[in-house]
Amino acid sequence: MSAVLNSSHATAKRIASRGPDALVTREVDLLVTKLLGEIQVPFGSLGTRVLTQLTDLKKILSTDYMEVPALPAKPLLKELARVVETDIKQHTSTYGGLADLGSPALIAHLENLFGPRQLELRAEPYRTGAGLSLRGFYCRAEVGDKSKFVIFVNTAHHPGAVAATLGHELGHYIYGSLVGEKADHTAFMEGAFGNHLNEEDELFADSLVALAAYGTESLDGLDSIAQLKPGSSDDLFNRIKSAYKMLGPRFNLDLAKGKLTAAWRVRYLTSMAHFLKLRCAQGDKTPPPNIQGGFVFLSKLTAPRRGH
Repeated sequence: MSAVLNSSHATAKRIASRGPDALVTREVDLLVTKLLGEIQVPFGSLGTRVLTQLTDLKKILSTDYMEVPALPAKPLLKELARVVETDIKQHTSTYGGLADLGSPALIAHLENLFGPRQLELRAEPYRTGAGLSLRGFYCRAEVGDKSKFVIFVNTAHHPGAVAATLGHELGHYIYGSLVGEKADHTAFMEGAFGNHLNEEDELFADSLVALAAYGTESLDGLDSIAQLKPGSSDDLFNRIKSAYKMLGPRFNLDLAKGKLTAAWRVRYLTSMAHFLKLRCAQGDKTPPPNIQGGFVFLSKLTAPRRGH
């Protein structure tokens, strides 16, 4: 009898331990259903590509960003926030457009701070080969007697995605200076944001976009949505919806009525959710974001080519 009781107790304990996971899964499914309805992606259109993107979206929504081991440490995020406020914002004329991020004045300033590698930006549409699956990449190269950090941005994407990609690659440049360059000489920004959760340098680069997008001012309550808890899907849905309503007009981005395929609607939605949750997770690391402050550098412009 004792063995039976112990077995029953152990079974109940295992079921109880699975309870929160099951509840979170239910919350995620409910949230995804609401988000798909918001961007008018019918369930009948959920082909293989859409389902692949939904897997990444679900991982982003279900992950507790406060507990991600690769989240950059407090001093590193504070330094990044300072760079955004005092270096990027203060060394652009309007700090309202993508062209400002690639302006010669800002590039020269960043090189002076984070060199010795020179920055070179290349922005052009790329649809062959990997095509739109490639959003951008950086590579370290020795050109003559010059050491360069070359950034390529695929402008075939929506301007908002182009802006986020450029900010992300600049984040890698800054990370290499502050922490040290990783062994890889080339890194590509492609699809799944869920893969970024395992790499500090990727989350640092994403943090530059999140900080620049949502600002370094405070907003009470946003830090709580970094973790999806049972019963909290409505709050996170409303936060993502608010971010989308703020972002959409700046880029003429309409995920419901635009010409984007269902897969790309889900992918861009995933990126918004990722950057929002990442910014909120910085809680005690940097002040939570002021969502009303707007996306401070993301604008409908094309990055200039430099050095040619």
